[in-house]
Amino acid sequence: MARTNRRAVFSPYKSAIAHVMCRVVRRCRLMGDDPVTGKNYDHRKRWIEDLLRHHAAYFGIDLLCYAILCNHMHLILRTNPAIVQQWSDEEVAMRWLMLCPKRKLPDGSPAEPNQNEINTIVNDVLKLAEIRSRLSDISWWMRLMNQKIAQRANAEEEIKGHFWEARFRA
Repeated sequence: MARTNRRAVFSPYKSAIAHVMCRVVRRCRLMGDDPVTGKNYDHRKRWIEDLLRHHAAYFGIDLLCYAILCNHMHLILRTNPAIVQQWSDEEVAMRWLMLCPKRKLPDGSPAEPNQNEINTIVNDVLKLAEIRSRLSDISWWMRLMNQKIAQRANAEEEIKGHFWEARFRA
């Protein structure tokens, strides 16, 4: 039996609370001691927490609580689409560009968007509507967060391939 499309379960236009969970694949570690290699990955907790705070600051989604364990993590998220609808077009564009920056600073953090980058989104009505819905969409939160964690962990371990077992469960 096919699973229900997440868009049918979690609409970006309706407020919802979700418990989401994702697990790593292989013998990857989110944090803690790896008994096979002897490496310790506790430093990852700090950058995962920083990423969670960054997402919570720019998405129209509240991070109610989280737990990061050695091979998986749990998040409790509450969507807030009414707040996103109140944001100005410029604020929507700025928030999106802080999540998916066109430019980055030397430390890898997003550079403050310039007016030209903001206007590119604001002047495209269809793109703006799409981005506005993404800013209150749990799937987009998880997509961007898991992608950044996987890229950084794979680069750190000098490996390629899947880091997460599958898409998140909710």
